[in-house]
Amino acid sequence: MGVAFGIGAAILWGVGDYLITLLARRTSSPIALGIIQIFSLGAWVLILALSSSQPPADVRVWLLLILTGICHVVGLVFVYRAFEIGTLSLVSPISASFAVVTALLALTSGERPPWPAITGTSLLVGGIHLATKGMGGTEAENKTARYRGIPEAIASALGFGAMFWLFYFFVEPALGYTWPLVVLKIMASIAAIGLIRRAKLGQRPSFKGTRIVPLAVGAALADTLAWLAYIQGSRTEFAAVVTALASLFSVVTICLASILLREKLKPSQWVAVAIILFGILLVSV
Repeated sequence: MGVAFGIGAAILWGVGDYLITLLARRTSSPIALGIIQIFSLGAWVLILALSSSQPPADVRVWLLLILTGICHVVGLVFVYRAFEIGTLSLVSPISASFAVVTALLALTSGERPPWPAITGTSLLVGGIHLATKGMGGTEAENKTARYRGIPEAIASALGFGAMFWLFYFFVEPALGYTWPLVVLKIMASIAAIGLIRRAKLGQRPSFKGTRIVPLAVGAALADTLAWLAYIQGSRTEFAAVVTALASLFSVVTICLASILLREKLKPSQWVAVAIILFGILLVSV
């Protein structure tokens, strides 16, 4: 059963990233972030109301939770921007490599990385480098296109990597999942509203005759259900397997981008994507 939860989480997170991309490209990354996070917050508030989880009383735990929320916001802002401007088949696996950052930060907790994690880290670095090569065309044409969305994807991996390190090593053991996710979604919603106001976007999205709301609800629902599947799966004896399977959510996103968005990658870039995904799997084992 744990394996099924891991596969389910991967499918749901992969579909969610695809829906995020559609919404961000139809509106903008700040607007997409704001709408989706508000819907997601509503879902977690409902889950909190149905649970018996208690708010944290320790000030130190609150400070750690706020720091985790800041890292979460950084990861979200950059990943939404990467999805908006980059090639989804490339930026999705790069942003999903946050597992490397989490593994490296775990060293500060006294952990010694096993050889698969070290090998996976090396593969990720090599895969990201390979992904930017062989774009075709002149050097002038490639100068911008080659790296479009990739710096943002790397920045999101750094933010999410730090967030998951804080979450799993410090926050979740003290509070569980429900309260932390509510706080994280509150902070993400506030940050998104601030970005929208600061950007002074002249063209507001119309909610009539469009699929903006269904896309936002779908993305928020997919993310929430993915978290619930992952949480349930991680409580079984197959926790390590669940984590490894869930970490491959980018495979689903890549398939959807290739089929529905008709993204075309060069053979060398497909090789790079495969290397990155294999690296993620090794680090997550």
